[in-house]
Amino acid sequence: MKFRAFIAGVPFLGWAIVYTGVCWGLFGAILGAVTPELRRELASYQQLGSLMLAACTGALIGALQGGRLAQRHAPRKLFLVYCTAALLALGLIIASRGFVTLMLGFFLIGIFETAMFTVGHTILAGLQADPAVRARLLSMVDVAYSGGNLMAPMAVIVLQFYRDDWRLPYQAFVLPLLVAMLLFASKRPFQAHAARPTPAATAEPQANGGYLALLRRPTMRWAATAGVLSGFVEWGQNYWYVSYAIGVQQLSPNTARVGMQAFIAGMVLARCVQAFVHSDWSLRQRLWRLNLIALVGVALSVLWPGHGAFAVYALGNFLLGLGIGVVFPILLSLMIDELPAQASRLSALLMVSFTLGAQAAGFLIGTLCDRYGLHAGYATLLAAALGFTVAAWRLCQPSGGAALAAQRSGTMLP
Repeated sequence: MKFRAFIAGVPFLGWAIVYTGVCWGLFGAILGAVTPELRRELASYQQLGSLMLAACTGALIGALQGGRLAQRHAPRKLFLVYCTAALLALGLIIASRGFVTLMLGFFLIGIFETAMFTVGHTILAGLQADPAVRARLLSMVDVAYSGGNLMAPMAVIVLQFYRDDWRLPYQAFVLPLLVAMLLFASKRPFQAHAARPTPAATAEPQANGGYLALLRRPTMRWAATAGVLSGFVEWGQNYWYVSYAIGVQQLSPNTARVGMQAFIAGMVLARCVQAFVHSDWSLRQRLWRLNLIALVGVALSVLWPGHGAFAVYALGNFLLGLGIGVVFPILLSLMIDELPAQASRLSALLMVSFTLGAQAAGFLIGTLCDRYGLHAGYATLLAAALGFTVAAWRLCQPSGGAALAAQRSGTMLP
């Protein structure tokens, strides 16, 4: 499908979900961007990692419950409830004066952010039957999320000129979240979606046994493993690169934030290409080849840290972002292709996988940084990237009927 036809076919509801992705992309990148200022109020890197762990634990609960609730309740009502609850949790973060209250705020907002994404993925999966176009549609949310990520470091830099306070970016985030609530205030787009029969609703009956039954399938098991490792790399970079760049690469705080933007720019480029540019590569071919690019990028940052050339630092970050930028929509599309009726559960399962990786990245890297230094903690990203390479290789080896179809269509590796 050509670009104009694809864009013209996205309904208002799809664009509202895309805007919500921009909002949460902004929020997701704020914590990594304000780590130097926030660290001054905390006792250790481990406490900083505990905040990340709290947010990811909330996201884990939000993904699990969001998958269930998305199958039982009207999506508009869920979105409005989640937005309202997220605003209250944001107020708790802004008003916090102690570590426990701050951690509770991040925990709660993690729940509602991820639950909103689960509902959004369920709706988007039902808007398009063609697997390739569905992957592009799902990638639009990642494009939007990365767009928010890309804006966040510069927004923090601008706000720092006004007041050197880590709370200020969170205060500013209230406005875009309120706009998101207004977009979902109208019932009409949801009524149009409910009236449209979707392939996911009719393709096959619901499977019994929940998430464990899904994980018995090799594709789901390896996709979930890849999700954990990719989540570790992506969020380890998001959470810890600014601190790593200041402490190991010897960059100034604002230069480190610009270096972080190179990583996000790579992710944005990958997601824009995935969403808007037609490709003859199969999903498995894209997953494998982009994985190799990410591996080169993280190896540059970890194995060659002290040369002082900012352009090389930025290049490593860019390659890493380019390589992992579309892992989530590719994995989710591969999973939905196998079980289209389970779109909400598959979205939740994959989000749980990424969240587990993000949890490990937040707490484990923080603990290692306190004990062994920033370089040792950050180097775990390379180990996770190597593990992801193994999982991607297994996903890219179709078996049985899938292998025969891949051979006929020319989609086997390399």
